[in-house]
Parts: sequence; C-alpha cells; structure tokens
Amino acid sequence: MAPPPGYVAYGSAGVMSRQASRIGGLTKWMVGLLVAQLVAAFALVAVQLTVVGSAKDYVDRLITQSDFEDKLVPYLLAALLAAGVALAGSILMIVWTFRISRNLESLGHPERKFTPGATVAVNLLGGCTLGIINFFMWRELWKASDPSMVNHPDWKQSEASPLPAVQLGLTIGGAVLSGIAGAVNGVTMFRVGGKTSDIAEQLADHIGLIVIGSLLSLAASVVFIVFARQLAARHMSATGEA
Repeated sequence: MAPPPGYVAYGSAGVMSRQASRIGGLTKWMVGLLVAQLVAAFALVAVQLTVVGSAKDYVDRLITQSDFEDKLVPYLLAALLAAGVALAGSILMIVWTFRISRNLESLGHPERKFTPGATVAVNLLGGCTLGIINFFMWRELWKASDPSMVNHPDWKQSEASPLPAVQLGLTIGGAVLSGIAGAVNGVTMFRVGGKTSDIAEQLADHIGLIVIGSLLSLAASVVFIVFARQLAARHMSATGEA
C-alpha cells in the first residue's frame, strides 16, 4: 500500500516543511570572530603579566600613580579591541542560534523550551547565570539537530554532546578564581573595578589567581569553538545544507 499524502519517514534528513535558513557562511564568520576574540583574550593575559612589576612598584611607592597608569594604557587599548570583537561575535551568535532554533521547527521538533525568541534572551542574559542557561540551550539544540531524528517524536532521547558540560565547568572555575582575586574581565577591570591603588593591589597580590582564571576562561572558549563547529556540521546535515 502507498503511504498517505504528506508522509515523511523518520530520520529523513533534509526533508523539511519549508526552506531552512542557511548557517554555513554565518558559522565561518562567527567562528572566525571567536578565534579572534580568543587571540585578543590571550594577548590581554600577556599584557597583564607585563604590568605586574609596575603594580608592585606603585604599591611600594617606588613610582607615581601617573607612571603606573601610563603602564596600563596598552592593556586598556587591547581590552577595547577585545570588547569590540566580542560584541561583533555576540551579534553573530544571536543570529546563528536564532536560525538554528527556527530550523528545528521544520525538522519536526515544535515542542522545545528554547524557541527562536528564547535563544535571543539566553544569548543576551545567559552570562548572568555563568552560562548555566546556555548549557541547557546548547544541549537541546544539539539533540534536536540529530540527523537521524528528523521528524522523530523521541528526539529528546538523542545523546547530548559532552562539550557544553566541559565548557560550563571551565567557565565557572574561571569565574570563581577571578571573583576570589577581586578582578573583573575586560575594560571594566581598570575603570569600574576600583581606584588605581585597588587595581595595583589586585595585580600585585593576586596575579596568579587572575592568570589561572583567565586561562580557564580561554580553555572554555576553545571548547566552545570546537562545539560550535560540530553543532553546525550536525545541523547542516539534518537540514540538507551543502
């Protein structure tokens, strides 16, 4: 007997109720910005190490506040550049996850917690939860993008990638160490973080914790880049994007 009209077999990757939004080109640009952001963050750690000696000299009153602030100029410039790259990457991330989530509706997975609108909110506010909400979003997007689960009612039973959990652990670890050191990332470290004397004391007394926390954050970024590439390949296979 012939199947009824509109019948779609389970696991038929690329068979969709409407045209899927392409993510291939967007993924390349986003990953490129993530790599640039990673390089900038690594440069910030390196620059921090170069001003530790000046921070100690300022704390010991061997140099003036003006001399110490002059030493911070390269870091501030690098931090501003890193912030600009991060902003551009965040915008692409919002568009990227929005397209993936919208495509999942056509893959036969209408009942999801992270709808296209929800992914925008998670990308904007997820940092306030140290990436915990993002962790659950990435798990759902991964499972729903399984090429073997297109139009399958049990898609939530698909195996999740371990990478989001690794990223979350590294992110929280880096945040805890940075919190103990009393430091904050990016431009705010030297502008909102406190007086010049407080900044100097943070660098002089807690540079070890600051660097280790930063390295954990860098490792989390590397893990996410790998995950993003894998998720994109998985999703493109499900939607039939060449």
